Amino acid sequence: MKSFSKLYCLSLLLICCFFNGIAQSTFTLSGTIEDKQKKEGVSFAHVYLNGTSFGTQADDKGHFTLKNVPSGNYQFLISMVGYQPLSVPITVQQDIKNLHFDMIENITDLVEIKVQGQRDRVWEKQIRQFENEFLGRDIDRDLVKILNREVIDFEYDPSTKTLKASSKEPLLIENKELGYLYHGFLVGFEKAPRQLNFKSSGYFEALDPVSPKEKNKWEKNRKYAFQGSIRHFLLAFINQSLGNEGFYVTYYKENRLSNPPPFKLEEALFTTNKPDIFAIDLKGIINVEFDSPRQFSKLKPMTKTILIEKNGTLIDPYSMEVFGKMSESRMGHELPLDYVYELKK
Repeated sequence: MKSFSKLYCLSLLLICCFFNGIAQSTFTLSGTIEDKQKKEGVSFAHVYLNGTSFGTQADDKGHFTLKNVPSGNYQFLISMVGYQPLSVPITVQQDIKNLHFDMIENITDLVEIKVQGQRDRVWEKQIRQFENEFLGRDIDRDLVKILNREVIDFEYDPSTKTLKASSKEPLLIENKELGYLYHGFLVGFEKAPRQLNFKSSGYFEALDPVSPKEKNKWEKNRKYAFQGSIRHFLLAFINQSLGNEGFYVTYYKENRLSNPPPFKLEEALFTTNKPDIFAIDLKGIINVEFDSPRQFSKLKPMTKTILIEKNGTLIDPYSMEVFGKMSESRMGHELPLDYVYELKK
């Protein structure tokens, strides 16, 4: 592997990272959330490390505790209806106590007189379309469902045929296929005829299996959901185990006359001056084939250098466009970023 001498500025869209490993130290984060103006605790605010299974709600005094957090870099988020959300990067290398965060009331929410749309046939049609795109069309609706779907509001623009969704409250997504309850704030959702954009911020709470059989089923389903995913591919890429993991990569052939260079991992993967961050420099669009189950995807670099965390996640999610099978993943297939998968040697 070559050494990449210039580390580009990290995107402000930094998402959490953790150290994969069989044995590692874990730590506790604790503190208080206060109303900046009233100088009193913000009751029951959501406190979480974005995209992971580390999250909780503060108590009625605004106190919170997160336990068993592995060392690493995270995006620490606090969300509460009626307040502006907080998002700060945090590095965990030891117990961190007496954390203090001030939240500011969202004036827009306070003065807004909300007239909730009637849940009629139009809304029912829109919520079904939303669930198909947000959760996934191939999931079992009896096993994966939004428990509080009534909190979602929609706007539809007939001139552009664009559907937008919003919610002031966090969505509660029960996933009995993978064994999680997802607490997620809907940051944005927009569906146009040829485009889909959505983003959520939240954390995964592990469900308790009712039997060893259900526990084994969840473990099997989680492994299946992970295999062939974009994170699986990137993790195998930086660990130089693409072939062992069932990935075959070639550069995309633009037309019959083009002659793309052969793909060589050693020419595309670089280290940086930070041990937990890798750099990928692609010469163009790549085709990615995964063998079990057989599926095809296409990855297009949007920046000269793509920076990746050690856990296989993109530092800048907009540094790469994904097409094909990998692009079909939705919230119904999502796993927490601290899900551990042992790569083949």
